[in-house]
Amino acid sequence: MSIITTAPAVPSRVLALYASLLANPTGERKERFESLATPPSLHGRGAGEDGEGTTTLFSSTLREAKLLGIFEEDEERIKVSEEARSKGTKRDPEARLKSHLVRILFDPKRAEEARQRGFMTALAWFLRQNPLVPMAFGAPPQSEITKDLGEHAHRTELTNINTWQNFVYWARFLGFATTTGSKESKWVVPDPMHAMRDVLPNVFGEDEELPIDAMLAGLARIYPVFEGGDVRREVEDWSSAVPNQSSEKRLSVATSLALQRLHTSGRIALIVRADAPAAIMPLGTSERRVSHVRLGVAK
Repeated sequence: MSIITTAPAVPSRVLALYASLLANPTGERKERFESLATPPSLHGRGAGEDGEGTTTLFSSTLREAKLLGIFEEDEERIKVSEEARSKGTKRDPEARLKSHLVRILFDPKRAEEARQRGFMTALAWFLRQNPLVPMAFGAPPQSEITKDLGEHAHRTELTNINTWQNFVYWARFLGFATTTGSKESKWVVPDPMHAMRDVLPNVFGEDEELPIDAMLAGLARIYPVFEGGDVRREVEDWSSAVPNQSSEKRLSVATSLALQRLHTSGRIALIVRADAPAAIMPLGTSERRVSHVRLGVAK
């Protein structure tokens, strides 16, 4: 079971439960918490022999939140875990929850323990897709995954429309995807710009400027789904796509466009210096080379 395969555990519901308990260090009685968290129209559905009303909506979301280390539960009460509480921070609940999820979902060992490993595999595959060719939200890309990853396709856990759409919700919440279009015709684009932006201070540390290889390595240490990361390399090894034979590093279009947008917004400055090792950024209709990245001033 994982956040991809558990349809009710979408980010908005997990965030709502998290925010409702965050301000209460002692937690809440489970029965009362369920009553507050479940829409009145769903109260009582699926009641067991003991007469207590339960819902798949609440129980599935709570189960995944516990696996992710967000909540702790004893015999009577549910509360936010100390790690997920992020003591000492003044950030809003959404930022605090994202910070916690990054620690769990992007650490291979912890993700495996939480039964969430499929999310990183799916995300690494997703970020290799061309954002200039959007994917349909209403049509799971099973055939494309199977064609690309062959016998390893199942490792993404993207097996049907429900798992695909749930994956999109989580990828978007964590800053790796954008959706566009109408309810009747929605499209999905790999877009990791916000995820990159959120961790720039961690990537640069005390440095104001880094060689592109060092910058990408720092990014991959936090998010192993980017170029050079362990999960990304694993997916690339499975892929049927012809590997790049160039002596220069060639980034994916998704990574390149995200870096270019961060450059345009002033968050970073992309620099090319003669005789310095460089990476090639394909941008669709053009390419640019970059050898160094300087941290800019947030706008």
